[in-house]
Amino acid sequence: MQAARVLVVDDHKPSATILAATLCDEGYAATALHSGAAGLAALRAQGADVLITDLRMDGMDGIDLLREAKAVDPTLPVVLVTAHATLERAVEATRNGAFAFLTKPLRIEEVLVQVRNAAEQSRLARAVATSADAKPGDIVGASAALMRALSVADRAAQSAATVLITGESGTGKEMFARRVHATGPRAQRAFVAVNCGAIPETLIESELFGHVRGAFTGASSGRAGLLESAHQGTLFLDEVGELSPAAQTRLLRFLQEGTIRRVGDVQDRTLDVRVIAATHQDLRATRFRDDLFYRLNVVPLELPPLRARRDDVPVLLATALRRACERQQRTVPGLTSQALDALRTYGWPGNIRELFNLAERLAVLCIGDHIEVSDLPHEIQTQDRPADVIVLPVGDFDLTGFLCQIEERALRRALARSNGVKAHAAASLGLERNAFRYKLGKYRIKG
Repeated sequence: MQAARVLVVDDHKPSATILAATLCDEGYAATALHSGAAGLAALRAQGADVLITDLRMDGMDGIDLLREAKAVDPTLPVVLVTAHATLERAVEATRNGAFAFLTKPLRIEEVLVQVRNAAEQSRLARAVATSADAKPGDIVGASAALMRALSVADRAAQSAATVLITGESGTGKEMFARRVHATGPRAQRAFVAVNCGAIPETLIESELFGHVRGAFTGASSGRAGLLESAHQGTLFLDEVGELSPAAQTRLLRFLQEGTIRRVGDVQDRTLDVRVIAATHQDLRATRFRDDLFYRLNVVPLELPPLRARRDDVPVLLATALRRACERQQRTVPGLTSQALDALRTYGWPGNIRELFNLAERLAVLCIGDHIEVSDLPHEIQTQDRPADVIVLPVGDFDLTGFLCQIEERALRRALARSNGVKAHAAASLGLERNAFRYKLGKYRIKG
């Protein structure tokens, strides 16, 4: 993950330089600037994820810089710092959209918490902006696990080989099948999708291969099957493990010879159809034909569950939430860092489908400007966090911020398990009570 970019603006040069150096030591890409005008110029030239500015400066002061910065980037979190805090100035800063208001002398722990939260909000805002370019059906995300699956899909698209897509329910198997079709040479031809588990066993052969008049009771006329409908295109067989033994035999014959025979017919028909199959089962552990499995599994494409794509949760939720809010004709709410943390650490047993359903729910039921932990479903709020088993983020990441997240979660869990009794919570973590209180204050945890 690319380091968050932080601009530190203070006309007292030593203060700006020291704070920027400290943030760089913590893993941020921080730059010290010594006037409001210089800070605004840097923001316009290169952008930023977080802006920290002193309130009192010669020339352009912190409030003026805040207003100008918001005009350049309305989503930019701005942290104001002052040695002369007054209620009036704090209210003015809040009205102008300040993310936080800190007083000197600065406590570095408090600064780090605010910068971490601000950078997270900025990242989510970019995800919302990026999601505006995503079209329905687009595969959204940039995690390493997703990139591996997309690489296989795009290579498979340029061939005529059959593809077997495997993965848990809700991981987007049909979306990947459509991508293979849409990026290959058959893109302008038909894409025919069928859920093999949704068709009664007595009808599956007729649906796939067609039938002639009089083939069975009620067959008053002949009808082409789905394979013929997909001629020169792609047939997607979802939940292929649900095919009856007879239908498996017919499908195997087609894959071997390129011909089908309608139910009740004596004449073979030659077809040109690319077959993509999908299943959430291990076909080799079922009564599925081995020879058909190997015919389908020419290009195996395994999709990762959402819990293996935790870095994709913000942009996936932003995409789904934006679309859901458009349907509800409301503005897209923000997301607190605590809520995002809960969503990231959740196990997502229903995968992407569950996340999309949650976005619809939040668009209807969340009435505030920001989604809080209390707005999330009970199972997410009360989860036994997989994060209790530490999973390192993929690629480069901010180690200090990551450790702070772990520490904050440990404090919250200890309080919850001790029913809010601080002495018990502190003891469970091996901390002195004063140290425990300090850490609660550091993360603004009410207990």
